[in-house]
Amino acid sequence: MIEEYYPQAHGHLQKAQQAKAEMASLWGTLLDGGLAEESVVTHPDGSGVISAWLAWPAGRQEELTELFRGCVQELWACLDALVEESVEAFSVLQRVRRPEQPRFFPIADSPEGLKELLAESCMDGTLRSHVAMVQDCQPFQSGDSNEIVDRLRTSLGYLVAWEAALAAGAVIGAWATPVEPQVHVESPVAVQSVEAEPPGALDAERVLARYQLGSFRPGSAVEAQAGTYIDLCFAEGFAPASVEDTFDRRLTNAVEAATRFAVSFAWLSSKVPGSRRVLPGPGLGDGDTWVEAARSSRRWSSEELAGLASSDIGLGRVEDADTLILMVSAADGVYERVVPNATPLRGHARRGTAAEVAVQDAAATWGLPDFVMVPSVERKGRGVREISDGLLIVGGRGVVVQIKAREGVPGAPEKESSWVLKQLAAAAKQISGTVRRLKTQGVQMTTGRGRSVRIDSPAVNWIGVIIIEHPAPPPNLAITTQAGATPVIALLRRDWEFLFNQLRSTHAVVGYLHRIGTSTPVLGGEPERYYELAAADAAASPGPINPSWIRRGGQPCNVPLLPAAPAGSDNDKAHTMVRIVLEDVATSLTGPDEWEPWQIVLASLDSLPVGYRTDLGRFLLDGLDTVTTAEAGATAWRMRTFIAGPDQDQLGFAVCSALTDHTRAAFSAWLQLRHHERGKGTDLASLTSVGVLLTPRTDGYREWDTTVQVINGDPELSTADLRVYRDLWNKGQEGVGSGSEA
Repeated sequence: MIEEYYPQAHGHLQKAQQAKAEMASLWGTLLDGGLAEESVVTHPDGSGVISAWLAWPAGRQEELTELFRGCVQELWACLDALVEESVEAFSVLQRVRRPEQPRFFPIADSPEGLKELLAESCMDGTLRSHVAMVQDCQPFQSGDSNEIVDRLRTSLGYLVAWEAALAAGAVIGAWATPVEPQVHVESPVAVQSVEAEPPGALDAERVLARYQLGSFRPGSAVEAQAGTYIDLCFAEGFAPASVEDTFDRRLTNAVEAATRFAVSFAWLSSKVPGSRRVLPGPGLGDGDTWVEAARSSRRWSSEELAGLASSDIGLGRVEDADTLILMVSAADGVYERVVPNATPLRGHARRGTAAEVAVQDAAATWGLPDFVMVPSVERKGRGVREISDGLLIVGGRGVVVQIKAREGVPGAPEKESSWVLKQLAAAAKQISGTVRRLKTQGVQMTTGRGRSVRIDSPAVNWIGVIIIEHPAPPPNLAITTQAGATPVIALLRRDWEFLFNQLRSTHAVVGYLHRIGTSTPVLGGEPERYYELAAADAAASPGPINPSWIRRGGQPCNVPLLPAAPAGSDNDKAHTMVRIVLEDVATSLTGPDEWEPWQIVLASLDSLPVGYRTDLGRFLLDGLDTVTTAEAGATAWRMRTFIAGPDQDQLGFAVCSALTDHTRAAFSAWLQLRHHERGKGTDLASLTSVGVLLTPRTDGYREWDTTVQVINGDPELSTADLRVYRDLWNKGQEGVGSGSEA
């Protein structure tokens, strides 16, 4: 379970365990090699001592110290990773507060110290149950007769002390525990007493026992056994409470404590419904997937770039053993688009289960989790059946997903090709059966945000997608159109993630899948087809503009539906701003009664074209900066409306310097007026306008408040209302406009 939910923490824990094992192995080797040396000294009066010291081979004490340091560091890293991965995983369900603050596992020596650490947002974004566990297990907490909790508190205290001592230069040593020292003599000499010394650090020559002999004469034979345990120890601050309280036991307890925290965090996380953020893949970051070809590390020649730019479709393909690179001729030059491998799978027992989770997580990470419907089961006769491996539903369009994962070790290419084709045929039949079921009646499903909603599935326009999860997909595998009434598209999981990472909008991805409606001729060819269609979009002439929009002062804004550059690559901060606003809207609900109608509102906002989002994000960020510095007593506004077509929802975005009853009413008036103005030559009864208002906050809890209003149908404004609203908003109001979409 730890690896499934916390792979990084699991990795750190394994490294800590490995370091501990290496310490034990090296220590055993050193002891067997005669590390500990002993001496017996008898004085003329018959008194004597048994002593011992360590004869360290060169570099071995330092090596043990570094192993211990590594073990402690990995345990800390494990605990910190539990917090960091929790925040990251749940960030698809709730926007992270103060993301610039570092997240870590806090340990304090007082309630006040812990309060200060938590106030720094070190655990913001984790579950409340995670925070409660960490608070309860702080070393300063008093005992409550719970042995496990007390051991966790004590172990965390060890980690704090060890880290401080190592930083101060302390080194690993040994601990001597005399148990049963013995002295052997021959008559007439007699052993009168043997007394063991207290345990202690064996950092230099140490007396282990003292004895007294009777009738001793110089030269008499005296032999002795130390009867002492020599244990590996970090002696700095070590004060054992009993014989059983050894350094090894303390280190074992510390490893067990980190393990118990990891198991508990994972168990608590498993109880939260909904999607998680997809696991990050190795190597590439988002900014490394789209670079100017002239700056590529592959050093394309000028002849290669010139030839590509003059080709029919301006697209080239280079595929290495584990990397797909597309050379794309865009309006402003030639770019290299790296299509990363599919993200890592979580540590499930079955590859198929892990693939299902990864597919859902990708859609929730780069799209919105509200449109991801996790697999559900319903009773059929005496048994139960699963409704696909998941659904995507947004704006009246749906996708039925079937995932086929290759378990075990792949065989020869011919065998793997046969396996893929067989799975495609089986999945197509499953999709047809699922669509037939969905067309009969509605279904109750759970979204990726963990909300139960009723889906009017008969009213949804469905297509099917088969996702192949294979560690080494057969190359150049030709696939044919699957028979059936429902269009079916076959994708590699890599290509599914490519589409979501490229567009970062569920509405856009679902629209793309409905647009293509069939598989590429060769499995794995989706990225190339995408860029062929993107080139066609870029070359297409803009559609006609509604004259009423121009009369209202709107400015045409022509952007391709399929951008060549990955969404947000031109300004990630501005593009992310739009996603943050969508998250704010999605999480602003007060109860389950709002969940189903709110799906429609979110779908409307997510219909905003990808190519327009960066510009809108800049507008919102600039607007917040502007209204925040408004003069005292003044109310500053920035507003923008967007219309993608005569029958599409109108989207309005506004930024205001304050949120009051007055500004709420003014915002409502603005949205009603803009909605009413669409009615010239249009039936308002079938139209919707959605407005989003941002107002800055100064309390540090979050940066702004988000207010949403929806208008359906004719608002039936009176002549008096229109006069007031027009006087308020149609007299040189800055920032009011509308745009059209090509």
